[in-house]
Amino acid sequence: MPSPAAMKEPLNAFCVDLEEWFHVCGTPTDYSNPDSWNSAAAHVVKDTEVLMRILDDAGTKGTFLTVGWVAEKYPDLIRALADAGHEIGCHSYHHQLVYSLTPEEFEEDLLRALDVLRRISGQPVKTYRAPGFSMKRECFWAYPILRKHGIEIDVSIVPAARDHGGVQDITRDPFILHLEEGDMKCFPVSVMDIGWRTVPFSGGGYLRLFPQSLINAGFRSNHRAGRVGMAYIHPREINPHQPRLSLPALKSFKYYVNMATTEPKLCKLLETFRFSTVAETLTTVQYWPEYNYVNGEILAARAA
Repeated sequence: MPSPAAMKEPLNAFCVDLEEWFHVCGTPTDYSNPDSWNSAAAHVVKDTEVLMRILDDAGTKGTFLTVGWVAEKYPDLIRALADAGHEIGCHSYHHQLVYSLTPEEFEEDLLRALDVLRRISGQPVKTYRAPGFSMKRECFWAYPILRKHGIEIDVSIVPAARDHGGVQDITRDPFILHLEEGDMKCFPVSVMDIGWRTVPFSGGGYLRLFPQSLINAGFRSNHRAGRVGMAYIHPREINPHQPRLSLPALKSFKYYVNMATTEPKLCKLLETFRFSTVAETLTTVQYWPEYNYVNGEILAARAA
């Protein structure tokens, strides 16, 4: 459970990108073709069950942004998550970078994922995350498609430079995006300033690489700015014994660094700060910058 001191902290979102250990973006592997996925060793169920135990021990609910292929293959896992009170979100069906798809391909993949996730979970599934955080400026065309099909919250934007995405000149605060199809709440990934660089700190390889003190400092710097935070993790990251993919050296370092430390670090994080689902966390936000979607761009709305 969170400590008494943590109970005084602002609420933060806890996200799980629910995918298999071989779901890698941007680098060719033996499992780049979805036709090969059924032949791979299966780890996502038992790894997710470890995460569920950790969250249950901490008294925390989270948002499980789920790859549709995983949900279709392991429907009992998705039902168990929903029954435990976790939020089910969408992480595409085939885990492909958004900017590698045409709008038509993106919509087809999204509809397939949403059909599976909504049918199995019994939830409306209104939250979306792009694979690899690949919501870049050149694919903002995805937002009207998402909103048209019932997505009301997006957690895809990284307000910093990164390999697969990144929108450096956008607000770090959750913001309202006005679209013809309806308004959408966009919740950027938490970042912090280290020297002259802006970097994520609270999920994935950053969570595994950075010391606990730096991660805590990142959350507290966001809280001092009146901003809720977001942590995220993949099920594979609590399994140091997973199969290893053949990856380029830097990618391999990012993918596998400090695997053995993830579980104790995660438990300490959940003890230090308060976390919940994306939807519940956003109910605590009081300041919402407004942006308009105009001709494929996201532009800050002018004050009246």
